[in-house]
Amino acid sequence: MITKIVLTGGPCAGKTTTNERIEEFYSKLGYAVFTLPEAATLFIKAGADFLTDDKHLYFEIHRSMMLFLLQMEESFEEIAKATGKPALIINDRGAMDISAYMDPDDWQALLQSIGKTEEDLLSRYKAVFHLCTSAKGAPHSYTLSNNSARMEETLEEAMKVDDNLIRVWKKHPNLHIIQSEEYVKDKIDNVLRGIAKELGIEITIDSVSDPT
Repeated sequence: MITKIVLTGGPCAGKTTTNERIEEFYSKLGYAVFTLPEAATLFIKAGADFLTDDKHLYFEIHRSMMLFLLQMEESFEEIAKATGKPALIINDRGAMDISAYMDPDDWQALLQSIGKTEEDLLSRYKAVFHLCTSAKGAPHSYTLSNNSARMEETLEEAMKVDDNLIRVWKKHPNLHIIQSEEYVKDKIDNVLRGIAKELGIEITIDSVSDPT
């Protein structure tokens, strides 16, 4: 069985740390865990200019990124099948995230160009976990220093991005909104519990700290 999950959220939400903890925790429970990298970060570091004023270029970057993301997911599904284990594929952002950064008309044009609908994209994932930016609830923790590809600078910009991402995923039937906590561990434990619920397994609070 392969379970595909999206881990999304605004800037400085703790996705990287949470991904690492998911892999550690569920690997110990016997799952083959694959944590797919954020496509936008790969594109930015490779030289794609997401701040361009060239509308055609901006559209093509996002269309190409979508195709890359879908192919990456499908490739790891094949790898997951080959393990012979129950598998978790964790996407650092998913296909619908792209729409949060596009004009609605351009987004519809992108979908048409790849022969997909929003329903197609939403149905790819068992569940979506939105980690709220630390700009909401824990502004003292908000920083730009831990991601060189981050473009948001202020708390207000971070919260706007966070709200847009919730908006584009709200049609998914299994959207979990994970609020910021005073302690990052509490936020991560909430994600681990939510994943367990989606998998139909039970874990205790103690097992979240140490599944063995």
